Amino acid sequence: MFSKFIIYISLIFYSLLKKVRNVIITTSKKYLNQVYKYKTDNQTKDLYDEWYSSYDEELTNNKYSTPKRCAEALSRNLLNKNSEILDIGCGTGLSGQEIISKGFNNIDGSDFSEKMLEEAKLKNVYRNLFIIDLNKNNYKLIKSYEAIIAAGVISPNHANPECLKNCFDYLKPNGVIIFSLNDHAFSNKLFMNQIDKIIEFFKFKIIEKEYGEHLSKINLNSWIYVLKR
Repeated sequence: MFSKFIIYISLIFYSLLKKVRNVIITTSKKYLNQVYKYKTDNQTKDLYDEWYSSYDEELTNNKYSTPKRCAEALSRNLLNKNSEILDIGCGTGLSGQEIISKGFNNIDGSDFSEKMLEEAKLKNVYRNLFIIDLNKNNYKLIKSYEAIIAAGVISPNHANPECLKNCFDYLKPNGVIIFSLNDHAFSNKLFMNQIDKIIEFFKFKIIEKEYGEHLSKINLNSWIYVLKR
């Protein structure tokens, strides 16, 4: 009789916990509508340092598909599953999860937010995680990679086009860079002019360029580029 009572109390407690969690989720602060408004690196970093705990849930609720599309492009263009891969601007690791789901297992990640990297570490998909601000040119990596991924990273007021220059330095011969450009970036003529100049200067070959869903809940799409060195 006593054991049944304990089970009954446990079920009530679990039910209450679910209700409390649903209230927290419903009333939690939303950040997605702010992310494209900030103008400085410090403002953007502060946003992500606040957003880290609800980031996955908010983006999933808004049908964030760019990490999956980038991972699919990687799988089509990099056959060796033991290749060394760098996921720049990895955030909480949504991109890393998609990459590892394609059979790759040598993935490093970087981000400029320590809080986001703490969340990424919990997913256990990266070998190494390190802090890098892609808009600064003073960082050094200790190795080169067969592939560098930037899913949902390069955009006005986020990572600048110049970060592709640094990617070139750490990309192995015949390696690939895969990155996305959302509608905001693609419609910015000055921004796209910089992207095109970098591709031309480094003689990257565009082997894929595909338009599709980015955050479909808010009707935002993105281009996925695959460049080969």
